[in-house]
Amino acid sequence: MVFQLKGNNRYSHIDLLETIAIFFVIVYHSTLYPFDITHDGAAIYYARYYFRTILSTCVPLFFFANGYLLFNRAFDLRKHLRKMARLIILVFVWAFLLMPLYLLIAGEPLNLKTIILTIFELDIKWSMNQFWFLGALICIYIVFPALRTLFDVNKKAFWLFTITIFTLTFGFVLANQFLTFTGAVFHHNIKSIQYPIITMFNPFRGSYGYSFAYFCIGGLACAYEDRIRLISPKKRNIIACVGITVSCTLLFLVGVFFSKFYDGKMWDVVWNGYDSVFTFANVLFVYILCLNYQGNNLIITNISQNTLGLYFTHELIIRLTRPWIKTIPTLLYSLTVNLVYGFAIMCICLFICSILRKIPVLRNMI
Repeated sequence: MVFQLKGNNRYSHIDLLETIAIFFVIVYHSTLYPFDITHDGAAIYYARYYFRTILSTCVPLFFFANGYLLFNRAFDLRKHLRKMARLIILVFVWAFLLMPLYLLIAGEPLNLKTIILTIFELDIKWSMNQFWFLGALICIYIVFPALRTLFDVNKKAFWLFTITIFTLTFGFVLANQFLTFTGAVFHHNIKSIQYPIITMFNPFRGSYGYSFAYFCIGGLACAYEDRIRLISPKKRNIIACVGITVSCTLLFLVGVFFSKFYDGKMWDVVWNGYDSVFTFANVLFVYILCLNYQGNNLIITNISQNTLGLYFTHELIIRLTRPWIKTIPTLLYSLTVNLVYGFAIMCICLFICSILRKIPVLRNMI
């Protein structure tokens, strides 16, 4: 869901990173296997829950990739504004296309008022909230000209800005989690530290502020990539693999604590993990692993070029195919089958995108 350069000027490792990201998005949204550890203590449920921790990198990887590309290419204000306008228009176009289809699939009556209200309210029940990513991305694009100027003129100040965002988002969440855990140990109900005297100093309160941190660190990653590559691939791989294992384990433990010992409700390690320091670390580690890829695989390149189209269409294909999949109960309990199912959805959506690109009126919709 980024706009890369065409032809030989593409970044192959970012193509791979985007491919991983969109696959993780689809696998997360197409979940069939049960993993509710609050209702079943079987080891397989915990294993599935642990697997989901790596899926929390899905959308953050896209924020990272956008920053990587946009901070390190020629900036044209007119093109940037046109890109923003196009994204905003696409959100409304696809929302008005998908909402009636969702209602038909669910067997609900078509009602113009319901459609409009659901779209404008981003109703989660009908998955209209799937557009939250583009909303956050557009918010970043709005301030990007200023961020780009700071990036080009004063790198130290840009570092300070990035660290400040990280502290006010990931740091704040980590502090909340620590106090919640401490409160539970000492039998005090400390759920949050969202006190006005603290939040009044946080300009990113009430928004997806962490998306700015992923975006900015993506730009810095590209700027310092040559230094990263000085580390031998073997050492990079070891660091990344160990780091992913540790970060996933810590996020898993946080999820188990909130699910089993605090709320008694399933704590979504993906959605709630977006603003976790553990997911932030995993995004960096996945990027480091992707640095090893220097190929030009047509499938990976094609997927990367169509991530926006895949993002718009995958939920529809999931809704169309899930009723059939559910008629085969044995499939519902297999993580492996779910991964195959997710890959199949990605292929179907890729085929749809290839058709849309051949139709003059529709090619600009993806």
